[in-house]
Amino acid sequence: MSKKLVLVCVKKDLVHPIGWALREFESSVKAKYFDTTKQLEAVIGDIENCCTLILDSVIKDESTVDFAKEIKSKNESLKILLIASSGTTNEELVGLIQAKTVSGVLMRPFTAEQVSDYIYKLCGFQKPTETPWYMQTGLKP
Repeated sequence: MSKKLVLVCVKKDLVHPIGWALREFESSVKAKYFDTTKQLEAVIGDIENCCTLILDSVIKDESTVDFAKEIKSKNESLKILLIASSGTTNEELVGLIQAKTVSGVLMRPFTAEQVSDYIYKLCGFQKPTETPWYMQTGLKP
């Protein structure tokens, strides 16, 4: 089975937490990271087998909302997980969700578990019943 592709275009401070969350999917997902929307736009039309785009709502002090709308109009099957950064209004987020431009929104700060839950959902993976090793705290309910 070929690995599904997850495209990640976020601010530098989010690369590590998202990479950590994607470790759970090493056998089934390949992540490609981009620093700018221009880099992403250059390759997104040529990419097949992409299940999800993780996109920060603000990159280099510019909103990516219009970029998300443009990408979604060109590739309707692409699922976009938007990381809502400060500077993005609630009205913008509600509009993107209602228009089905984005498949999910994560508000900062978020946990690795929230990211992995979205990857399971957006890529269509079956979620295991046991907790991954790195999310275990040893605390009993």
